[in-house]
Amino acid sequence: MHLFSATGAPRVPMGLVPTAQGWVMAQVRLDGQGEAQPLRCQMSPDVPPEVRQAGAAVVLALPDEHFFFDTLSLPSTVAAEDIEFQLGLLWAERLPWPLEDCAWDWLLLSESAGEVNWSCCAVLKSTVQRWQDWAEKIGCSLLAIEPARQALDREARWPCLAGDSEEADNSDDNRSLRLAWGLSLRTADDRAGFNLLPHRALRAAQARQRGWRQLGVCLACLVLLLGSAEAVLQPLEAQAEAAAAAQAQAQTAQAQQAQDGRRQTALWASLQAQAEARAMQQRQRSAPLDWILRSVPPPEAGLQWQSVQWQPDRLTWVGLAASELLFNQWRLGLGEASVVQRWEPVRWSSPTSPGSQGAWLFEVRLTPAGP
Repeated sequence: MHLFSATGAPRVPMGLVPTAQGWVMAQVRLDGQGEAQPLRCQMSPDVPPEVRQAGAAVVLALPDEHFFFDTLSLPSTVAAEDIEFQLGLLWAERLPWPLEDCAWDWLLLSESAGEVNWSCCAVLKSTVQRWQDWAEKIGCSLLAIEPARQALDREARWPCLAGDSEEADNSDDNRSLRLAWGLSLRTADDRAGFNLLPHRALRAAQARQRGWRQLGVCLACLVLLLGSAEAVLQPLEAQAEAAAAAQAQAQTAQAQQAQDGRRQTALWASLQAQAEARAMQQRQRSAPLDWILRSVPPPEAGLQWQSVQWQPDRLTWVGLAASELLFNQWRLGLGEASVVQRWEPVRWSSPTSPGSQGAWLFEVRLTPAGP
């Protein structure tokens, strides 16, 4: 999985490995053909100064015993947007921890007739959060957290990097150095790799834009429907008045024809019921639009949306909050009908602001009040 900066150029991260003696840091560079060449490596008792630079790109690996690995299978007919949900249902039955307490990722393993196999990896969110807090304190940009064996497998395809180092005589130091090289090679690797940070949500800018466009189309359709319904109601009112006049004339002209009189009365009742039913439908159609408009926060609320899914009985917002206070103020305004489905801290980068900043990924489901 390649990592890209806001300008689209590959970001070559530093591989950082904590050891009992201190830290092992390695970094590669990419030549004109995109081939990886060794740039620098060092072992130090403290965090290297290159890592402490603001916005320094860093990739970390955790020991394999922190992770849980498994392979899951899904039918090939499952839509791409439903893969995460379907894998989550199967994954929750096999994990040794509750699914809501885990950070997990999945990779396409193989595909056969009618079935797709996915390789899945999970780790406790608390473990990932500790390293996210560490990166925020140091000031570096943590791009990925991955299993150690993944980085070692990657380094094995560039064995010359660690083989020429002076630390190759010590097996433990050599393994740490190989691991650091493998982490830095993540940019040059054409194979997808696990990343236990919430990278899928942070890389959904295009999906958020599509969501906003779909919401705009939905609102435009609702406005058109409301206008059409209003245009329909006006002729109905005129029709009701004409029916009332026709009924009066029929009752006067056919006073002696009881059966015809009852037929006219039934016709009038049917027309009135249709008018009331149309009015009720109009109120039901207008309720979701009013509800959506009331739920949209002002621009200064410090919230950004990834996606908005509207269904007749609920509205689901997924987005990023600049602070917990702003999010809680907005959510309190929604009333008791709102339910927080997801709330987790992330690192967020914006093309308009350099570096990265803390944010919170949230999912809120709203249920409209009854008419």
